[in-house]
Amino acid sequence: MDAALYFELVDAVARIDGEAELATVSARVMSTTMHPLERRVLERALRARSEALTLQRQLALPGLFQDLTSAAKPLVAGG
Repeated sequence: MDAALYFELVDAVARIDGEAELATVSARVMSTTMHPLERRVLERALRARSEALTLQRQLALPGLFQDLTSAAKPLVAGG
């Protein structure tokens, strides 16, 4: 694979900020001919970016931690 194309794909993965863009870049990676090692690296980066987007969505949900904090009990040392 051409190094410029590889690094263009690496940069595209790093810039992903939504599900639609993730799908577009994933399709582009899957349709590009490359060495198996390059493919594994890019697929791993795509998985990591996908997981980061999922976490970002979960943390952005209002009230996600309110239920946890309202049910929390103070820690008391027993002795």
